[in-house]
Amino acid sequence: MSRSQVMQAVHSEDTKPEVVVRRKLFQEGFRYRLHRHDLPGSPDLFILKYGVVVFINGCFWHQHGCKWTSRPKSNSDYWNNKFANNVVRDVKTNWELSLLGYRVATLWECSIKYDFEHSMELLKTFIEGDEETIEI
Repeated sequence: MSRSQVMQAVHSEDTKPEVVVRRKLFQEGFRYRLHRHDLPGSPDLFILKYGVVVFINGCFWHQHGCKWTSRPKSNSDYWNNKFANNVVRDVKTNWELSLLGYRVATLWECSIKYDFEHSMELLKTFIEGDEETIEI
């Protein structure tokens, strides 16, 4: 499979980490809206009752810094630009959402994969609490 075929297979919505988080939150009694395109950054989840938006970020695409954060060797100028723009856009989006009065949670793919139950407990505590932002 060529690199372009691999990249075409990557989806931005309804990814496996996103689906498992949604399923768990629903089981816990949280109700949410998906991909609110009228909000900055189109958050993966929007929980109106608590004024919370949740982003479920892939470590590769958003350059988390964990072991899943690699960079392709070919076309490095393109990828360095792409990743830098993604990181800047994430910061700007979080700032805009905060200005609108929303609390922002960011869940990283690696925390969902390797410590799902703990990550979900942290998220639940955040949703019901009063902190402004959290990265899990």
